[in-house]
Amino acid sequence: MKHQTKQGLIVVLGFYLFLLAVWQALAMLRIAPDYLFPSPLQVGTRLVELGQNDMLWPSIGATLRRMAAGFALSVAIGSCIGLAMGTSRVVNQSLKSLFLGLQTLPTAAWVPVSLLIFGLSDNGIYFVIVMSSTSAIAIATSDGILNIPPIYLRAARTLGTPSWAMVPRVIVPAALPGMVTGLKLGWTLGWHGAVSAELIKSSIGLGFLLHMGRELNDASQVIGIMLITIVFGLLLDQLLFGFIERKIRRRWGLTAEDDLKH
Repeated sequence: MKHQTKQGLIVVLGFYLFLLAVWQALAMLRIAPDYLFPSPLQVGTRLVELGQNDMLWPSIGATLRRMAAGFALSVAIGSCIGLAMGTSRVVNQSLKSLFLGLQTLPTAAWVPVSLLIFGLSDNGIYFVIVMSSTSAIAIATSDGILNIPPIYLRAARTLGTPSWAMVPRVIVPAALPGMVTGLKLGWTLGWHGAVSAELIKSSIGLGFLLHMGRELNDASQVIGIMLITIVFGLLLDQLLFGFIERKIRRRWGLTAEDDLKH
């Protein structure tokens, strides 16, 4: 298993190195001016300059702090609503279509609304994050609960599980795989919303650096910050949610190691 994991990492690393080589080759062919299509070296140099000017890391930290606070609030709200939807048919029928509609709304569409309500403040950024991610979390939580095999609930009642303990002891553990999927989607949408809001509403953050790069016609900065946004989004997704998913799969005996043991 470890050999397969190592081999997979080598394949992924080789693929991205190939993409960098293609990017560098296209830049050397001068198919577009440098200020429109910079090379990887130019992008990397610009990121180093931003780091030396104390602009890059404070901006990354600001975006992550906003995302942590906004996403924590989204998880609390979305999980509670999803739990209510999953355990009550009336609540589910009332709210499901509303949240499905909100989930189809682009995250950037919440930015003008936040400007009207909160003006140019961090509260508006938190609002965009919450509105972008809560729907996905609520829907995934309710679907995870509704897809629990009925035999699990009947078995729990037969074994004497009291009604007040059904949610924490049976329903939530059984629905965890679906809930984690919703958390991942909610994180992605919230991340999009945070950066989109920072484009307009902030003087620090990854979105602000994108805005400054556009204002200065600095394609190296724009592309560099886009890459940083992608990298941090992927890292947090893999390190946080990947860890949770692996724990759940081990708990439910769904990993390859468990198959090899039997």
